[in-house]
Amino acid sequence: MPASRRTPALVKVAVILALLAGVAYLFMRSLDVTRAEPYTVRAEHLGSWTLTPDPGAEGDRAVLALAPPAELPLRLFRQVFSRAGESLSTPNMPGIALVLATELAGAPVPVDELVALARETGLDRARVSPRCMGYRRESQPGSTRQLYFVIFDMPEFLAFRQALAARVTSPVGSPFTPEALSPVMMLAAAPDFSRWMPIVADTERDCVAPIVAE
Repeated sequence: MPASRRTPALVKVAVILALLAGVAYLFMRSLDVTRAEPYTVRAEHLGSWTLTPDPGAEGDRAVLALAPPAELPLRLFRQVFSRAGESLSTPNMPGIALVLATELAGAPVPVDELVALARETGLDRARVSPRCMGYRRESQPGSTRQLYFVIFDMPEFLAFRQALAARVTSPVGSPFTPEALSPVMMLAAAPDFSRWMPIVADTERDCVAPIVAE
């Protein structure tokens, strides 16, 4: 093909690529704006959470969690789904993981002691305070993972884990670190929730939108 004909064709290709890039940018920008809009919860759903033990928990599952009223995660998930517009998974048992099975490996603590300690530190009476909606995305060749999760301000959570640290001992020293897990509730994921826990929240990096109570 003569150079005079090839040049207009290359210009057309460049224009099309520029338009596609612009559309992609605007699309991603609109997603960011949509994600940043406040999420809403009902004020009555921020109290009366329930301590839920799972003696058979393994791996990164919670041996003890604080479970919300069923309507709260459903309400938030609907809002996430309506904004994301894509297929997302929901956890089987949503809640704030208080201690993971892996954290007690080699130094098990009876579940009834965990529950008693949670009550001593006021977790059974705590009124949770959602700080923001968190979002993480990890891309690797051939796969992309996404996670939406609620980050809470909850002093009782750290008090419980600090008290637990004093009880978790082993011949080679305690592997338990109170700050190795944050008070978060996993809400939606693609494709699933595997390999996300434990989560140490970074509010500057993770927070994408506030959560307000109505």
